[in-house]
Amino acid sequence: MNIFENLIKVDESGNIVYNLWFEWDHFNIPNNPPILRSVMRKLMAFFNHCLKCTALDGCYLLESKSPPQPLHENCDCSKVRISQTKVENKAQTSCSIDKISNYIFNSENNKGKKDLFESWGYSIADSVEIQNELKNQALNNYINGNYELRNLDQYGLRLAIPVNLRGNKFYSGWMLEPEGKIRNITPFGGQINERK
Repeated sequence: MNIFENLIKVDESGNIVYNLWFEWDHFNIPNNPPILRSVMRKLMAFFNHCLKCTALDGCYLLESKSPPQPLHENCDCSKVRISQTKVENKAQTSCSIDKISNYIFNSENNKGKKDLFESWGYSIADSVEIQNELKNQALNNYINGNYELRNLDQYGLRLAIPVNLRGNKFYSGWMLEPEGKIRNITPFGGQINERK
């Protein structure tokens, strides 16, 4: 490992990519345990601190793929530089099996997802395989900065992360949490239309 690995790398296309990761910081919000974090965020909101800001506290983001800072007038947030290695060591994914078996493969109210996944050769028996693929691919793509920002609100920042299952490319939806944790909120968020 050389000294520059945490600063620059070469992506799949041979382009130089700068690894400018940072941790979003809004003072006095602990990352863990979650209950204490929740209490402190509510307390800070009582003192007029922005819930969007406190939701982002402790989250790891690439400089080029982050909400603008400051988020608003009188914003108390700052950026604390972290290394690519820290992101690689800390980042984790979670995805409930219910998101696959009881959402994708439930024919009621899933907007055709069951038919779509079945057309790709999957069945409910493949739920664990799909879950593992979603988690592994999302983690690798997040660590490599291959994500897109979606909605930011009082609950947190949602990311769209590309996934490829049997040649079918689509976005899955993830909630960004402190210390590089991403939690699946929707397994299928829409197919990726690649333009040539």
